[in-house]
Amino acid sequence: MAGDWLVSNRLRNFLITSNLAFLSPLQFAVAVGTALLLIWLLVFGITGSNPISISICLCAIAQGMESIGARASAHVLRTNLEWPKYLDAIHSLVWSGATLQEAMIDSAKYSPTAVREAIRELEVDDAGGLPFAQCLDNFKVRLANPVADKFVELTRIAHISGGRGYLAALRNQSSQLRNENAVWAEIQAKQNWVLSTAKLAILAPWIVLVLLGFRRETAEAFETETGLAVLAIGLIASLLAFKLIKALGKLPMRQRTLVK
Repeated sequence: MAGDWLVSNRLRNFLITSNLAFLSPLQFAVAVGTALLLIWLLVFGITGSNPISISICLCAIAQGMESIGARASAHVLRTNLEWPKYLDAIHSLVWSGATLQEAMIDSAKYSPTAVREAIRELEVDDAGGLPFAQCLDNFKVRLANPVADKFVELTRIAHISGGRGYLAALRNQSSQLRNENAVWAEIQAKQNWVLSTAKLAILAPWIVLVLLGFRRETAEAFETETGLAVLAIGLIASLLAFKLIKALGKLPMRQRTLVK
């Protein structure tokens, strides 16, 4: 039971990270299973070969994982692109005389979508009478984001020191984040083009194999011992290539340094 809960919890966190929080772990598993079944039925209907159908399904799993990973990276980038607007909104409210708590809560509509639930929970904590330092700790834990970590620690220092230097520090963080995001977006756009080309090069032979499978003698050739060996070698090479692309194309992520 504990193992099942751990797997389910890890899958739920994976879905949240990949911007697929609208799916439950069970719904995600059903969707993946249904997609694989449809792919198997389609390929088997074309080729009549079970080994080819299974191989295509395994390649589809590898491609699907790559696509989800790319979706997660894009979601992180979109979230980081929205952070400066939130910081600027807080800056404006604090400059006009709002407290730090009020500024963080009232600026929620300018915050990244992924942050708004944490802001609502921050409002609940504040209304419940928790010390502001504890509210910030909870906010930091819920987001688990290096940008949020820096913002929280700036706000904590400002709260302790009475707000001295907070507006300048907030403006500096917003400006620095905008510059980083611009560079990051440019790098990721170029990288995505290269990676997409590489993935297409891996999948192209399998697409050709399915098209050749319209001829029954082709499908029969891959059901012999030699054909199965060729299919296995090609499948292993493709899966290793997917892993190599993922390893070589992985961009360094912002690291959380302001945590205990």
